[in-house]
Amino acid sequence: MKIVRLHDDALSQVSYLIGCSVCNECFVLDPPRDIDRVFTAVTNAGWTLVGVIETHLHADFVSGLRALVEGHGIHAWLSCEGPALPAWTTQFSALVHAVHDGDELAIGSSGQLRLRAIHTPGHTAESVTFAALGEEDRVLALFTGDFIFAGEVGRPDLSSRLMQGTDPRVAARALREALLKLEGFSGEVPLYPGHTAGSMCGRKICTLPRSSMAIERRINKSLRCANDEETFVDQVTRGLPDPPSYFSRVKAMNAIGADAHALPSPRFLHAEEFLALSREPGCVVLDTRCFSRFSEAALPNSISVGVDKWFASAAGSYLERDDRVLLVVDPALLEKAVRVLFRVGVDQLLAWTTPAELESLSEDAFFETDIAEVSPREAVRRLEAGNATFLDARLCGEYEAGHLPGAIFAPFTQLPQRLADLPRDRQIICYCRSGNRSELACAYLRRHGFQVANLRGGYWPWAGRGFPVEVGAPVGVAYC
Repeated sequence: MKIVRLHDDALSQVSYLIGCSVCNECFVLDPPRDIDRVFTAVTNAGWTLVGVIETHLHADFVSGLRALVEGHGIHAWLSCEGPALPAWTTQFSALVHAVHDGDELAIGSSGQLRLRAIHTPGHTAESVTFAALGEEDRVLALFTGDFIFAGEVGRPDLSSRLMQGTDPRVAARALREALLKLEGFSGEVPLYPGHTAGSMCGRKICTLPRSSMAIERRINKSLRCANDEETFVDQVTRGLPDPPSYFSRVKAMNAIGADAHALPSPRFLHAEEFLALSREPGCVVLDTRCFSRFSEAALPNSISVGVDKWFASAAGSYLERDDRVLLVVDPALLEKAVRVLFRVGVDQLLAWTTPAELESLSEDAFFETDIAEVSPREAVRRLEAGNATFLDARLCGEYEAGHLPGAIFAPFTQLPQRLADLPRDRQIICYCRSGNRSELACAYLRRHGFQVANLRGGYWPWAGRGFPVEVGAPVGVAYC
């Protein structure tokens, strides 16, 4: 067995090619939507792709499974331990195979490489881990999807939050029972998880690219307390941060199957053409310039978000599925931006232009976003005068450790769901750790008519100057 790892650093997601060096055939496990990456990796390895496997229904990225079946005739294996197989699979009954706990699939005419399905529910009801088997059924590796990560387990709350699925505590008990199945595996068995550090599918995934049973038995707090049901349920269900808004859209897309849609190829437009198109109904400008330039000169109906580690979460959450998207992006970052948007279900990428082209427009094409940066001292003055309130755009754990007085807890990726609860009669001063996430929050809120300002430098300049802070979880959360 040989393994090729396809890591998406923008989403902290991993797909795998699992290949046989004897017959030069392979499976792809949890394929990305931009399947050209899969075929490039297959070609580079000198293999033939003969099958696609899905560990579960994903919420954080659109799967390429249907595209491989529908567009390329690749056989697929899907778990049927949870909900029924998606309706689209009935059109491809000769290619799509239902997988039950204990089923095996093989590569090669003599079954040179075998994978055995192990039902591991909890993160989702249908979740399956695949064990690669060697001679005498020796387990060579476990491909765990979102069941267990390096140092963490999959969140049991996402199905409930996104699809009105199983109650998180019920799902947590199922997750515990699944973890107990791992007790019989030797410490040397390597684990290949579906996500790395940074993914919101687990709370605190560590930075190891892969793990092993021995490592997890030492470092994985949830796994170590699995023998005590109440302790475990409490550990894995309390204080989980809200998932990014786009997770609901992606989960729904995967439930019906994303078809063989080609990677978008937005056309380049010069400044005046770009401006004219931006004024058409339904068009939204995704402006990836630095925040200071966006603040000085932005097109109407535009969103500020850089092509950085927050790009997928912010752009995916702030864009609606039917938005017709125009990109302002540096040419060197165009392909990355297009691919990341495609992976989170943004399909209508109409056109793009460069920052230099955009800034060649006359001043009357722009409007000032009126997003000021305020110092901690000025923020105190506005708060005491009753003219402002604070908005904490960070994650729950950060808020709990220390936040500004009376700050509204509203993670920047959850703003679309929080708009109705935010005040419009006074200025909202946004902050995060250093200013990057709060800049995104400011731009999004300003687009929706709120009075906003950004706290210069974020939380630490405020705390470092000795201004008052509060500790404790947000209202309604026991702890983070």
